[in-house]
Amino acid sequence: MKYSWILFISVILYSCGDDNVQRSSFNVQCDYRSPVDYDIVLAGNFGEPRPFHFHGGIDVKTENREGKLIYSIADGYVSRLTVNMYGFGNAIYVAHPDGNTSVYCHLKRFADQYEALLHRTGRGDTLSIVFPADKYPVHAGDLIAISGNTGHSTGPHLHLELHDTRTWAMRDPLDKLASVISDTVAPQAHSFMAYPMDGEGVFNGGFSKQTFGFGAPDIKVQHSTFTVQRQFTVWGRVGFALWADDYSEKTYNHYGIRQTRLLVDGCEVFRSVVDSIPVSCQPEVNHWGDYDHWRRTHIWYMKSFRERGVRLPVLHTNFEQGVVCFDQERLYELTYILTDYYGNESRYTFHVRGERFPGIKARPRRQLLNKYLLWYQCLWPRYSFQHL
Repeated sequence: MKYSWILFISVILYSCGDDNVQRSSFNVQCDYRSPVDYDIVLAGNFGEPRPFHFHGGIDVKTENREGKLIYSIADGYVSRLTVNMYGFGNAIYVAHPDGNTSVYCHLKRFADQYEALLHRTGRGDTLSIVFPADKYPVHAGDLIAISGNTGHSTGPHLHLELHDTRTWAMRDPLDKLASVISDTVAPQAHSFMAYPMDGEGVFNGGFSKQTFGFGAPDIKVQHSTFTVQRQFTVWGRVGFALWADDYSEKTYNHYGIRQTRLLVDGCEVFRSVVDSIPVSCQPEVNHWGDYDHWRRTHIWYMKSFRERGVRLPVLHTNFEQGVVCFDQERLYELTYILTDYYGNESRYTFHVRGERFPGIKARPRRQLLNKYLLWYQCLWPRYSFQHL
């Protein structure tokens, strides 16, 4: 008992210390604007899961044609030009004084002054030119390029990325451009997947992963709250995953989910906030998402628990790494809360009944600390226990 209290207090001290981490040494503020001179409609958003990588920026539609004028989104200087038959194709990098670098990709050509630099260098199929700071300054709204379809692109559009200049971590461009894009449509979940832990859990009588839909006729809808009428049975340790998409009123395209929360009886056990991703974590998308399932179906189920070895900073879990331990014969309520960048929200609730199952012993990994950590997690859900 004494040991458990000591460890519990150390968890509180460790968690409270997280807020003291200095995130950036840049204090300069920048005013950001749209990279185009028309209303933005997105073909893709930041952090969408792709095989072996996350989508590192936003895709701005160019009316399915080349030749749109592209402007610098903030003051800064041109730090790099690249030409490539693959990847970004023709791309221009602009470093900003607030510590960000914006990258404009798949361009048809650069503005005249930068095209001249390429010709003087000797333009080839692959080229990268890095410029010293402030040699080629730009202001917000300066013309820097013409949109195109170069590199690894499936159609004309502008791919725009925002990076931490120092660490090159990928940041959501909507953090700077949200005011120039409108969205009033909430995310939508299609189905969830249950993952009984090997030898430790069972869900609806099965030991393997199973999918269950949120569609009619099993769903009751009230405003943006969806309740599954069907009831499931469960025992032991089970993880969950969700197939969901975000939408916009202006297009048929679908996007990744900015924030996902899983609550069990009102207590948060998992939260993902896709706002910034270290480049080194790109391959971990295959572990957060169910890559084996995607390979067969091209559908991503994003797990609401942390696999061993996954260090994605966008994932926040409880002391069981997001896996839920059903160890009581009673009714449990599970709720997914999906939120997009603009605060549009939808909720999906389903109920499971704990029923003992032969051969499955429901033992949480940290039996002595469970009641303390659960109480703490409910009071301060924003803290993560992945380091325990």
